[in-house]
Amino acid sequence: MKKIYFLPRPPAAATVSGKWRNRLKNTYKSSDAIRDVIDWTQQGREFYVALVDHEAGTRRVFHMNPPGSPEIATDFATRRPVVGVIDQILKLCRSGRDFDIYLLERKRGGAAGAGPGGFEGPDLAA
Repeated sequence: MKKIYFLPRPPAAATVSGKWRNRLKNTYKSSDAIRDVIDWTQQGREFYVALVDHEAGTRRVFHMNPPGSPEIATDFATRRPVVGVIDQILKLCRSGRDFDIYLLERKRGGAAGAGPGGFEGPDLAA
């Protein structure tokens, strides 16, 4: 599953009401993205969150492991807690920049340690 949230900056020639309308839309979109990050984490999904800042030309990618996962963050991503991702989203919203939020679920191949609903967590049976 993939979700993309586009949070554009209002045009410079926009009216005051147009700027407020744009800010309100971006607030709802960012709140929806934060809610999805929290929900996906609670569901035990492994996924990436990418924050693309178009003005600065930067992209930050966060690898979100499910709770209790023995997997190490690999690939090009950095490992950050959910609070760090939410903090970065809020900072970008406050800055008023033109940016996008991407949520991409990672599907691992193979069935080692995974049940039908994804990673089950560590086996604690004695």
